[in-house]
Amino acid sequence: MKYSFAIFTLASSFLVASPAVMGGITYNFGSSSDSMAAAGATLKVLSTAKSNKPVVGAGVSYYPWAQKSKQFGLDVSAGYSYKNSAVMGGWDFLKNQPTVSLGYNKEISSNDSSQFDPGIQDARCSASKK
Repeated sequence: MKYSFAIFTLASSFLVASPAVMGGITYNFGSSSDSMAAAGATLKVLSTAKSNKPVVGAGVSYYPWAQKSKQFGLDVSAGYSYKNSAVMGGWDFLKNQPTVSLGYNKEISSNDSSQFDPGIQDARCSASKK
């Protein structure tokens, strides 16, 4: 696989950041003469949700007006994140065409509201035996 290194590098960048999920619209270039066939909906995972930062992302797209065999896409993108939104440009590997995307993003929060301190826990009983 010639793309495995790029996919591994992109995936590892998501592990060290506070990732975001983005839902929006996408358009691919080089499609048929029908412009509606090139428009679709996308769902991506972005490297960060911070405002005014460059981001990378990967996602899936659905093109409802395209031919049945070309209704899905899988892309890797780079772009810029604004407050709760992102603009991305990338490459769709299933369609083998460049894409642009625009959408709403939200940080993926880890619900780590543990009641215990993450440090070392002391489990000794302090009650004396009588």
